[in-house]
Amino acid sequence: MSAGVLRRINRLSLLIIALTLSIIVLQEYVRPWIAESYYRAEYQRLTFACDMAMHEEAALRQQVDSTNHQALHLSADVDMMICHDYDLLRKKLLGHGVSENHLAMLGLAVLEVEQVTVRQMVDAHRMDRF
Repeated sequence: MSAGVLRRINRLSLLIIALTLSIIVLQEYVRPWIAESYYRAEYQRLTFACDMAMHEEAALRQQVDSTNHQALHLSADVDMMICHDYDLLRKKLLGHGVSENHLAMLGLAVLEVEQVTVRQMVDAHRMDRF
């Protein structure tokens, strides 16, 4: 092989390596960062709304079921539908490569801003039915 052909092969292989590394960096680091930046405010809004809906549902669960409270239970069920939107967005972000830990930090940040106590956060998520 001539020196010109070897030089072209060398340049082509360096180009392929550079493109491959660029794709890896974009996939692993840039894509999650862009997704998190784009959906941050919506994710935090849905996190807070879902958490509040869970608190309301937990409070209603402690009350005795009666016909007087039936409208309140229906309202709580409708409020819990926001958790479906939260779950869909969470799965979308996970699919874009945002880590579970990072999503947890975003959720905790919004709950701290809204000054929701740890006790309130934990009580709403307890599974006292078991």
